[in-house]
Amino acid sequence: MRLFLTGGTGFIGSYVLRATLASGHQVRALRRSSTARPVIDLPFEPEWITGTLQTLDPSQMVGVDAVIHLASAGVSPKQASWVELVEANVVGSLRVLEIGELAGIRRFAMAGTCHEYGATADRYEKIPPNAALEPLNSYGASKAAAFQLLRAFALERGLELFYGRIFSAYADGQYEKNFWPSLRKAALAGEDFLMSSGQQVSDFVPAEVVAEYFIEACSRPDIKAGNPLVVNIGSGTASTLLSFAQQQWRNFEARGNLLPNHLLDRPSQIRRYVPDLSGLSVSTSQQS
Repeated sequence: MRLFLTGGTGFIGSYVLRATLASGHQVRALRRSSTARPVIDLPFEPEWITGTLQTLDPSQMVGVDAVIHLASAGVSPKQASWVELVEANVVGSLRVLEIGELAGIRRFAMAGTCHEYGATADRYEKIPPNAALEPLNSYGASKAAAFQLLRAFALERGLELFYGRIFSAYADGQYEKNFWPSLRKAALAGEDFLMSSGQQVSDFVPAEVVAEYFIEACSRPDIKAGNPLVVNIGSGTASTLLSFAQQQWRNFEARGNLLPNHLLDRPSQIRRYVPDLSGLSVSTSQQS
């Protein structure tokens, strides 16, 4: 397939880019500057387009079979102002649909986040994709607002839209201040690792599995025109943060000590963020 990718130098985007190229797809990838690079090695280079979501032009997407939109601002723990979040996550995402439609593209795969659910998460053993959106932070709010606009636009224009809400992704190349990279750094350095109680429950999904969802979405037959498909993206395995950390600590053959209960839990933290993955056909086995 011929694919157009945004966010190809970001964390998840780098894994999507590597997997699409390795599978033989032709990829045209948007990046902000000619020096921007993916966070992992690629088998070879895509066709790079230098620019931003705001400078996208239909001519840059002509001849493409599907768009994978992963570019986003403010992904935790990175910070962005409300203006930046709205400009990138809301206005920018809608622009991708608008420009893509002008270029004649009908299939779009777009990334959401579990943070769109917010307070709703505590009401479910497993959160269904059609659960109410009650975000508790600015990033989640901007993505929830974008989703409503994207869904309505796809319905009105009869586009084929896949919207995947990503849960707790991890892998090499992730932002160094996220939990897994911090854990890995301490383990490989032989240092102790201080953490909270770790009793919050989530679905920890390798970035390679997340990439599978978006690549498959470009050709899934169950995505129909004017009928957006919304899914949760996870591994299918729920565990506490502490259990996840302990397993990873063993995988790293860490020499230091894992020290739970040495940091305070955040008082407003959702205790359970577990997705309902029913109906998905990609491989969702937990990887380490």
